[in-house]
Amino acid sequence: MALPANRQARFFVALAIMVALLNSTAASPLYTSYRVMWSLDAFTVAFIFAIYAFGTLAALVVLGRLSDRLPDRRLLIIVSLGIVIAGALIFASAGNLATLLIGRLLAGAGTGGLTGIANAALIELDPKADARANAVLATAVFTGGCALGPVISSAALHFDAWPLHLPFILIAALALVAILGLVTASWQPASRIVETPQTVAANVVPTGRYAAFTVAAGALIIAWAVGSTFAGLGVTFVHELLKVNSQAASGVIVAAFQLVAGISQLASQRLDSNKAMVLGTTLIALAILACAFAIWTASPLLFVLGTLGSGIGYGAAFVGAAGVVNRIAPPDRRATWVSTFYITGYLANALPVLALGFLGDRLGLFGAFLCLTVFTVVGTIVVNSTARIVLRPSRRGRA
Repeated sequence: MALPANRQARFFVALAIMVALLNSTAASPLYTSYRVMWSLDAFTVAFIFAIYAFGTLAALVVLGRLSDRLPDRRLLIIVSLGIVIAGALIFASAGNLATLLIGRLLAGAGTGGLTGIANAALIELDPKADARANAVLATAVFTGGCALGPVISSAALHFDAWPLHLPFILIAALALVAILGLVTASWQPASRIVETPQTVAANVVPTGRYAAFTVAAGALIIAWAVGSTFAGLGVTFVHELLKVNSQAASGVIVAAFQLVAGISQLASQRLDSNKAMVLGTTLIALAILACAFAIWTASPLLFVLGTLGSGIGYGAAFVGAAGVVNRIAPPDRRATWVSTFYITGYLANALPVLALGFLGDRLGLFGAFLCLTVFTVVGTIVVNSTARIVLRPSRRGRA
């Protein structure tokens, strides 16, 4: 059983997750600055964002299974934080596109090294080993970091406080604090459970784990495709289509998406995970339709409302999908399943935004957004229809 001293370890594991996500989104309000400074097209801006996801994917694939074989996950968390520091400092000192891409790639690798491992560590360090509560904690910290990143950069832009440098120096400092905290913390994880036929019977859904995982992954793809659009191209959409000239204000809109997503995740913990997932994806589809209409009618206010609605749906869909995966994951391979879940998410984080950047250069930004709208609506119909067939109502305390 984990001891109360694990509270310090859990705090710094949560801080590690937050720092990694700060590093992932702090650049969002700055992409327009780089676009103007270096005359970049929409696809290149999208690629700067997306290469982060490729770094994350590489780390998830390499480290996800390794984590389940190590007695102390802390080592990989600390190594990953070191990579986060390197990525942040390289990005802060970037003088050309190549250096910028290297910094983003390392930032992604650091986040990928943390994602599944830190989630599993939170559960193992919890005296109650409450999968549902820890899924909510991890995703709330996750989106808290996502929301604060654009806020920090937007504030630096507003006050002209070295916006291309200062946010990333701050992130590197916080990552160093997390490393020192983890090194000095008492680390006494609970023994990892070996799955028995009884636990299989208790957790498996009638049509099988893989079918349930596929549905959860589909909901995650919808949520993260929309989330990556706001993070990677949201400032560009607001700046160029809605004619909002302030980059700081545009960045705050991106931060607002992440903030309401975090609040939505906390609120959604009271819902059955299946229901949260279905309601969340439905709200995302409706909100994206509202955003498309707002761009067509040049209505910044409606776009903001659609953005907030998308964030609420994102949070609910994310918590619901994570709850499904935590419920069905074999206890002795939890990090592997969670890492696979996030691998799916980061593919959805990278590929759609690259496609939108490509389409934006050929069809215009509004045409690209219409393509995202069609993808979201059709995907939601497919995922929600399938969920009604393959998922049974989750039990409280398991999802």
